[in-house]
Amino acid sequence: MQTIILPEIFGRTSFITALETQFLDREFAVQTLDPLGGKQPVFDNEQQAYDHFMNECGYDGYLDLLLRTIKETEGPMFLIGFSVGASTAWRILGNVAYADRVKRFVGFYPGQIRHYLSVYPICPATLVFPKTETHFSVQDVMKSVAEKDNVTCYQSDAGHGFLNPNSVNFVPALSTKFLAAFKGSNPENIGDGLDYYLSTSFQKTVCR
Repeated sequence: MQTIILPEIFGRTSFITALETQFLDREFAVQTLDPLGGKQPVFDNEQQAYDHFMNECGYDGYLDLLLRTIKETEGPMFLIGFSVGASTAWRILGNVAYADRVKRFVGFYPGQIRHYLSVYPICPATLVFPKTETHFSVQDVMKSVAEKDNVTCYQSDAGHGFLNPNSVNFVPALSTKFLAAFKGSNPENIGDGLDYYLSTSFQKTVCR
């Protein structure tokens, strides 16, 4: 099982590196798709990070990076994404040419999927939404996607970016617990600890 991590606009943060290390320590095959190409600039705020991301990569550039990676990767895959990384992964989940080897996708605060509600995943997809978003109704988007086959939705009491130490909404306890969820994992049971984390940390949304 190849694990593919898709970070948010901040690229490789300390959280992403810690997550990758958790997998490497357990001898998982893992790769991180860094939309900033390995650069680690320091941003004063999230708007500055967003502007830099759009200049360096952009939404479609990130999508192209994921598509190339899937083409070059053999065997089954587990995708885990955050914010724009989660939304990028979501965009390919209805395309059998790319998603047929995706065994599971888990995405945290995937705000941009509001623009891709026509996607119908052909693989199991778990989405974790924040309490609120500035530019759209979280409840409306959750209702739309939770009605689809193969989709499970959770909602947090925290804001967008709660796992990211660079975000103003960072919640250390949720981040620490998330990283700990993989401590007893191996490639065959990677979802067990994750499912426990999700069920004990967030509210599951039932729309069907």
